[in-house]
Amino acid sequence: MNGRFGSISCVILLALLGCEPVAVQYPPGSVQSPYSGAALSTTNPPQYPTQPQVTGSQRWNHAWTKAMEGAFVGLNIGGPFGGAGGLALGLLTGLITADSHYGAVNAQIQSEQEKDRQLEAAIEEELQRQAGFENQVAQASSTSGGATQRNPTETPVVQGGAAPTGPAVRPASGNIAVASVNKSPGSIPPTQFKNVEVKDINGDGVPDLWIYHNPRNPGEIVRQEEATKYDGTVNAWSYFKDGKLVRRDVDSQGHGRPDTVFYYAEDKIAREERDESGTGRISYRATYQNGRLAQIEKDTRGEGKIDFWIYYDTNRAEEIIIKEEKDMNGDGIADLWTYYENGRVVRRDVSAVGLELLAKQEQISLPIADVKEIQVPGN
Repeated sequence: MNGRFGSISCVILLALLGCEPVAVQYPPGSVQSPYSGAALSTTNPPQYPTQPQVTGSQRWNHAWTKAMEGAFVGLNIGGPFGGAGGLALGLLTGLITADSHYGAVNAQIQSEQEKDRQLEAAIEEELQRQAGFENQVAQASSTSGGATQRNPTETPVVQGGAAPTGPAVRPASGNIAVASVNKSPGSIPPTQFKNVEVKDINGDGVPDLWIYHNPRNPGEIVRQEEATKYDGTVNAWSYFKDGKLVRRDVDSQGHGRPDTVFYYAEDKIAREERDESGTGRISYRATYQNGRLAQIEKDTRGEGKIDFWIYYDTNRAEEIIIKEEKDMNGDGIADLWTYYENGRVVRRDVSAVGLELLAKQEQISLPIADVKEIQVPGN
């Protein structure tokens, strides 16, 4: 009897779930939408119904899901009879809660849509603000009469803007190209910054020279950036103080960061440093006196420590080596000294540590004609 009653109840519930609610009737000529006519206005946001209509299929899907959940729980608790009871209870629960379930889903959808509308409105407002700002900048630039534009025939670069030339230039790999400042710069639209001057050196329409002036003293250059390969990518940075070049950074290997740095004093190169391995450590350092090469320091082992020194005669215009020193065991102290006269080796001195290392390496045999004596310094 109980089984027959349960079967009849299930049939009645299924019949109820299959019922479709009566559709909303609209007057002839009206907009067939569940929203009011004001929803179509561009000034007023659409008014969404708080209680959406649930179709029979939606009600059935929700009730069937609840029935499966109830049957699963009933089977685990009371076996087949518990499963049948759970199925019936789940169907009833799903039927009752279908409206609230889909109402919560619809409310969440409306909330997300409202967030999207607010975000779009904020983006549109920002775009309008930026457009207004650009119009103001363009008007200010046109009324200034080209105050930030120099005569194309003038040289826009302060002396020393290029890497040092002559014997003082010792690039890591080939010559470091520098944007020529003697060409007539192309026409570049003015920037929104009054202290920045943009130049197109080769006239291809792509900026390749940026000159930054002191805002308090427009005639004074404080920094300069160059795209020496004329591709619009900056690979050289020059820094000025009181109108004089004090430092120039160069990305000679195309890694996007400087690997060679030139230091200047009174418009003459004073020091050059290189990171030849790309590890961020100085592996080459050259020191200059009055613009002439005086000393070179190298890291020949790649250990981040200088172990080789070369000294030049600064009294001569040519780069003439007068002495070399080498640290053979990596303790930072020279172990082998080589002296030159007119480019020829005239003497080598070696320490006790250096002599032992040379003996182990079987390098003790030296050109006799070039060696005057081998001795330990201090003896």
